[in-house]
Amino acid sequence: MNSNDRVPRRAFLKATAGAAIGAGVWTTATSAMRLQMAMTGDRPAAHGMLVVGEQSVYLSHLPIFGTPHDYQLILEATFTKTGATPQADYFNDRKRTGKKIYTLEPERFVLTDLAAATPRRSFKANIYRDHFERFKTERAKEAALIGEGVDVTVTRVIHFHKFDPKAAPLAALEYLLFGKASELFLAHMITRPPDFDQVLAATTTAKVAEADLAHGVSIIFPDRKNLSVQKIKGALPVTGQTKMAGGAGAAITLKPGKEFYLEEGELAG
Repeated sequence: MNSNDRVPRRAFLKATAGAAIGAGVWTTATSAMRLQMAMTGDRPAAHGMLVVGEQSVYLSHLPIFGTPHDYQLILEATFTKTGATPQADYFNDRKRTGKKIYTLEPERFVLTDLAAATPRRSFKANIYRDHFERFKTERAKEAALIGEGVDVTVTRVIHFHKFDPKAAPLAALEYLLFGKASELFLAHMITRPPDFDQVLAATTTAKVAEADLAHGVSIIFPDRKNLSVQKIKGALPVTGQTKMAGGAGAAITLKPGKEFYLEEGELAG
């Protein structure tokens, strides 16, 4: 786990398996969901997500190395709700409090539906300031609720891959650069245990095409091993190389910004 003393996510998932989230808003698996599970091997689940962005909304799935949460997924999305302004509420709350972690507690669904041939493009969720799985009391969780029963619409799937425990380890530290020119983020590429999940802000003077950012740009750092102790941190510029199909591409210098999320323990094995 990271530096905060919090309940491990595996324990939370085990304790709440099969239960509805929030105040009983979400239903258990339907016949259609059970059919989907039989076809894909994944069951419906509440897939917690990190929320970042002050200009656009980006969601990063909070994974573990175990079905059905063994996916790294980054989305661009919008928040709406009839009679409310959940997206503006989230932006304003983040700017007002300066908090790093905001999370999404979605209804139960099959995560791979977001990348299906006919993809799912919306789901309902609650938005929380801080990590919704790690509040010590229900009262504290209720006090951190930013938006309840919000309609989340996926406008873009930026990155989606399933973990392979037999995959070769990364030869060097690697991140995915995504966002827009005015608001960029780095997400550490997760492959196989042991690994770590990290999302932080970044800036660069390099010209990166919006079309490339829309699907994420892989950046490798050949002088660093793929270890948490060598992760990108601090405020000093770092230079990496864009990753191309045939190998390394152009050099790119990035200035790290605020670290929004770091998790090591849940991906240790």
